[in-house]
Amino acid sequence: MKYDYIVIGGGVIGMTTSREIAARGASIAIIDRQNFGNGASKVAGGILSSMRPWDENIDSHKLSEESKKNYSEFIFKLQEESGINVEFIKSGLIIMNEEHSEKTKKWAINNDIKLTQEIDNNYPEINIPSYSILLPEIYQIRPPLLLNALHKSLQKKSVDMFENSNISNIEIIDNKFRCITLDSGEKIYADNLIITAGAWTDLLLKKIKTSANIKPIRGQMLCVKLKNLTINSIILDEGNYLIPRLDGHVLVGSTMEDVGFMNKTTQIAKDELLNWMYSIIADKKKIDVLDHWSGLRPAVDIGKPVIGNIPDFENIFINTGHFRKGILQAPASAQLLADYLFKNTSFMDIDRFSLGTIEKI
Repeated sequence: MKYDYIVIGGGVIGMTTSREIAARGASIAIIDRQNFGNGASKVAGGILSSMRPWDENIDSHKLSEESKKNYSEFIFKLQEESGINVEFIKSGLIIMNEEHSEKTKKWAINNDIKLTQEIDNNYPEINIPSYSILLPEIYQIRPPLLLNALHKSLQKKSVDMFENSNISNIEIIDNKFRCITLDSGEKIYADNLIITAGAWTDLLLKKIKTSANIKPIRGQMLCVKLKNLTINSIILDEGNYLIPRLDGHVLVGSTMEDVGFMNKTTQIAKDELLNWMYSIIADKKKIDVLDHWSGLRPAVDIGKPVIGNIPDFENIFINTGHFRKGILQAPASAQLLADYLFKNTSFMDIDRFSLGTIEKI
């Protein structure tokens, strides 16, 4: 069988892109070297907000805001298709770093964003400094549930899914993609190829002798359970955060480590995360550590994802490099690329994210 599109990469970007294109009537096969949704997307925090909106690349910020605006409808349709509750909740975001609080306050006022400077703290065991601010309209989502829902949605949309499938060759003839060859020897043909392989993108692009200059940045997180203590809002302190879940679990994140493809946890990172948490909740007896994991985020030096066609190839496209915003930016990124592929007017110019444009900056 020959498809309209092959998508390589089964994380949140790959599955959201496949879902968006399938919804427009195209036939799709999606391929991943492991189970879908088992990479960085699965171990993400799921905060639906930029951590430093006042310092975000202007194009990335517009992409983030477009996703935030449409996330409710995106989730409503996805839950309807899949029957899975992805825990899309408005928990609010407390910013407790003094410098970041001031900068976020100015940004919020300039952009007419609701904020609260007097934060109700019903739990004196939690140390929230007086200069902290609350952005009450910030949502979160639970990434593993989101990924399960996307997987179910793709099944219902008759997308062919090739999990645990390694690619041995990408066949190009006269700068035009022709087919994928798997390690099993199976060939999969399509009119177009879309690469959404996250941190592994450049390893894949080597097969067609090009690069997107994307590198992996490891992030480690903890999952803890609090005893007789409740956190209602996300708490952000520079790069660290606490994310409360509906089942009482709390995520503690996250590190940023330039260690290549070493996707493993370390005791050093665990201690760093716990020591930061103890600065907020001093009573260690109230904290039970349940789990510790890591993931590799796809980072681009320019500070925004790469979306659009790959230069010098007629029918190869890319959607990757979202770094810490993959969950947040997935719906808008998928819409932007699909609008381009189907020649529809979109909410912004995709050339702002094109690999050719970024390479010239």
